[in-house]
Amino acid sequence: MEYLTKINLLEEPKEHEIIIDRVFDAPIELVWNAWTKVEQITKWFNSAGLDIDVIEFDVRPNGHFRFKIPNPDSNKILGEYTGTYVKVQSPDELSFNVKDFSINKNPNGISASFKALFESVGKQTLLRLIITLEDESYREITVTGWNQSFENLASYLGNKIV
Repeated sequence: MEYLTKINLLEEPKEHEIIIDRVFDAPIELVWNAWTKVEQITKWFNSAGLDIDVIEFDVRPNGHFRFKIPNPDSNKILGEYTGTYVKVQSPDELSFNVKDFSINKNPNGISASFKALFESVGKQTLLRLIITLEDESYREITVTGWNQSFENLASYLGNKIV
């Protein structure tokens, strides 16, 4: 069955952009909440499947977030993400800027901008994630990480639908 969408699925990424489209078998409200509720984002937002320590999580324009991923085998931190929400328009768009301190232990972090667009398509949700990278050398690890996080999200959402 074909659906007309507001999201242009033929749009090509611009320079330094990555576009990842994914359809989730869940209503838009569940997908939106998985991104915006602290008790839910910790269940899927980690490509390695490890626990996330949420230091700060304020989903509103200019609100901040900060996650740490502890190493279960030591007292060291495997990763840290900090960021600021730019646009929060429930349930259609969530835009934010991130500094990722987990990639190659870069002390300055790697900056990227994200725009998540959500659209109801029947009983499913189309999610388009547009990522603008500061450094192209992180393209492959970014795509791999987000694809795994989306697998985690699909699994998490599948367990929530009753």
